[in-house]
Amino acid sequence: MKLGGWLMFRVKNFRYNGFFGEDLPGHTPYTVEFLKWTKDPGVAEFQCSDGKIRLIPTFALEGDISQLSPQDYQKLGGKVLFGSTANS
Repeated sequence: MKLGGWLMFRVKNFRYNGFFGEDLPGHTPYTVEFLKWTKDPGVAEFQCSDGKIRLIPTFALEGDISQLSPQDYQKLGGKVLFGSTANS
């Protein structure tokens, strides 16, 4: 969804231990705006509507993430997620 010209995403509740991820029921109480890709494939830094900056795996985003940057998105195809522990 676009708000004020910026691409915003709803985030599904998730569990991510830096190695495996799991969808959980429901959505987070915040939306997110893409800031930058991290060195962990499939994980990006997002500015959240509650004012926090979070690392979020892209499997938890609701919507078409290819709108972020088609070139970067295609580079992630077929990669395994490795990174810091995170949750919603």
